[in-house]
Amino acid sequence: MEYHVSPLIKTGDQPTLQPKPVWDDPYAYITGMDPLTRHEFYYIEEKIKQGWITERDIEIVRFLFVHRWITLPQIQRLFFPDAERDETTKKRVRKLLKHGLIRRIQWKSYANPNENRQSYYELGASGADILKFRFGVHLGHRDPRATRPTTMLYRAKYVVTNELYIQLRENFNMTHFEFHPILILKEEQQVPMARFNLKTPKGKCITFYLVVHREDEKWMKTLRYQAQFYKQYLTEVEREAILVFLVRYDEKNDRHEVNHCKNHSDSSN
Repeated sequence: MEYHVSPLIKTGDQPTLQPKPVWDDPYAYITGMDPLTRHEFYYIEEKIKQGWITERDIEIVRFLFVHRWITLPQIQRLFFPDAERDETTKKRVRKLLKHGLIRRIQWKSYANPNENRQSYYELGASGADILKFRFGVHLGHRDPRATRPTTMLYRAKYVVTNELYIQLRENFNMTHFEFHPILILKEEQQVPMARFNLKTPKGKCITFYLVVHREDEKWMKTLRYQAQFYKQYLTEVEREAILVFLVRYDEKNDRHEVNHCKNHSDSSN
């Protein structure tokens, strides 16, 4: 809406914020998932030696192990930022799918089944073997052959967090990022979605925690408890940290997204 934009800001040639698709859709369901490939590791190792699988391909695998699920545009921005055509990224992704380094999940929503949705990409069987046999990584339930049942909402929390990660990485000096840091206060603890550490041009370090709320029925009660915990934590432990809440709720099929930011300076209000 034009009446939400300040007329005093002169954007010039600067890009404005672009609308993003709604990923945390409670009506999402999987329509297709690529079968796991059955390549033996010696076959994949030969592809690496021959240059068919590149160091960038392996970096994508290592990224997916940590970040879990990403979309094709996110792959492009992270690993193919200088590609002149989208087809360059798509061609490489098709090769990664063929060799089993990554795996594609296709999905739709009961809310609008005719709308095309961006596929999610996750770690594939050969990608898991590269991590296991080349780097000695213990995969646990992140091995695609031994995964736990997962909802689309759970996957979406990673996708939306990764979107924020990419935007901050593109625009700031990010010095640290991790999923699910454990915050302890006396006998209580909370596990936010992620921790970001940024450094300003003047060298000041900024830490903020992202809380992507769970999709349970009693989210408001849980949110109030979490807010109280973080308010006390930011007062007693990390006085200069910033807290970001990302929540969503449905009411009569109207979707609302709320971003609530709170730092120590206003925690006493």
